Amino acid sequence: MTTRNFKGVAGLILAAIIIGGLLVSGIPGSRKASHEKHAVRTATVEEVKEGSPGIIIHLKNDPKIYFINTKQHHQITAADLQQLSGKETQLVVADNWSPLDPFSSMQEIESIELNHHTIYSAH
Repeated sequence: MTTRNFKGVAGLILAAIIIGGLLVSGIPGSRKASHEKHAVRTATVEEVKEGSPGIIIHLKNDPKIYFINTKQHHQITAADLQQLSGKETQLVVADNWSPLDPFSSMQEIESIELNHHTIYSAH
């Protein structure tokens, strides 16, 4: 193997190790996710449905997917949240970034408020 080929292979291996390390360190786990970081979204609820990873809420004019993980919160169903459809609702969502979702297109809901009343809270 020539010196030039060896440097190229070594460079590729080093780049793969660095990228792999960044991916693994940036994946938020359920126990690792910080509930101190959150964002508030206020908009009209367009649709509430069951799906993966749980209850899915779509807001009007917002391409993001907001969800409640029903594996952790068994007591709530999509039918319970149908009252939100067509109403101005405030969602508090986890503001966690992951390399698996670099544009944060899916955000987990921490709480839902309708007319200043809490409808759902993860805590």
